[in-house]
Amino acid sequence: MSDQGAVYLAFIEGELKAERERRSAYDARGQALVTTSGALVTLLTGLAAVAKAGTTVRVPAGALAVLVAAIVLFVCAAASGIVAGWNRHYALAASTTLDRMLNEHWTDDEVDARNNVATLHSRTVHTLRRANAFKAACVSIGLIAQVLALSALGATVLIVIGIASA
Repeated sequence: MSDQGAVYLAFIEGELKAERERRSAYDARGQALVTTSGALVTLLTGLAAVAKAGTTVRVPAGALAVLVAAIVLFVCAAASGIVAGWNRHYALAASTTLDRMLNEHWTDDEVDARNNVATLHSRTVHTLRRANAFKAACVSIGLIAQVLALSALGATVLIVIGIASA
């Protein structure tokens, strides 16, 4: 029994597992962006509705513009989270390839079989990495938008407090 290529196969299988876990982590981060940004947009929209209704709470025009910017940025963050969650294409072994393994390649020697499996895993890792890089970019954009939105929201609060205390 030959162990030729066993180290490489184990390494490639580890990389495949890591990329699948990375994909799951980016999906979770994208969902968190959607959840937090969506909740904050809802709260800010409620605040804007109260201010617009002419009640005792009045938001100055300058603060309202910054508040609108915060809402837009939170929407952008949520949209980035949604896009990050989209399933991106990555290569898997075709059904015909799996069928050939079970039929015409079933009697291949161990080294050839290990090489074929490692080759298939390597293709999957390559395409998963490309898809994960896209997800990572979307999550990064969403997090930046969320930080900017929170900064705008903080500025709104400071403007309102400054005018109220004047």
